[in-house]
Amino acid sequence: MTLRILRAITSVVAAATGLLLVYGLIYAMEGMTTRVPVSQLYELGISTLWMVPWTILFSFGLEDFGAVTRRPWVFWSGAMLALILLYYFERNTSSRTVTKIAMPLLATAVGLLPHVIRRIHFVFIIFSIAFGVAALVLFYFAASSYLSGSFFSTKGIGFLVLTFGTSSFIAGVLSVALLRRRRGELA
Repeated sequence: MTLRILRAITSVVAAATGLLLVYGLIYAMEGMTTRVPVSQLYELGISTLWMVPWTILFSFGLEDFGAVTRRPWVFWSGAMLALILLYYFERNTSSRTVTKIAMPLLATAVGLLPHVIRRIHFVFIIFSIAFGVAALVLFYFAASSYLSGSFFSTKGIGFLVLTFGTSSFIAGVLSVALLRRRRGELA
C-alpha cells in the first residue's frame, strides 16, 4: 500500500514536470520565424503522439491514487484535471484550431485506455519503467554537462529537469518492485 501511494505520487509529479518541460520546449519554438507547412491531420497526429506518454504516466499515477483511496471518482476527476491542463497549455500555442480542440481530448483518451481495457494494463507499467530508464539517460547527460562547466539556463529549468528525472526514476523502480512482489505472490 505504501509503495503504491509513493508510485502514485512520483508518477503524477513526473508527468506534471515532464508536461511543463514539454510545453516549455513548444513555447520556446513558437518564436521561430519559419514554420514548416504540414497538413492538419499530420499536425494533430504528431501533437497527440507527443502528449500520449505524459497522459499515460499521469493516468497510471491517478489509477494508483484511486486504488489506494478505493474511490473511482479520484481517478476520473484526475483525468478531467489532465484534460483541463492540456487544454490550458494548448491554447497558447500556434497550432491549428483542429489540433487545439482535438489533441487534448485524443491524448487523454489514449492515456485512459489501459485503465478502461484491463487486458492492456501492462502498458502503464511499461511506460513507467521506460520513464525510469529515460531518467537514467537524463542524469547521464545532466552530469556530463555539469562536469563540462555548462548546466541549465535557469534554476527553474534545472529544478524541473532534476525533479522530473528523480520522480521518473523512483516511479520506475517502484513499478519494478511492485511487479516483482506481485509475481512472487502468484508463484
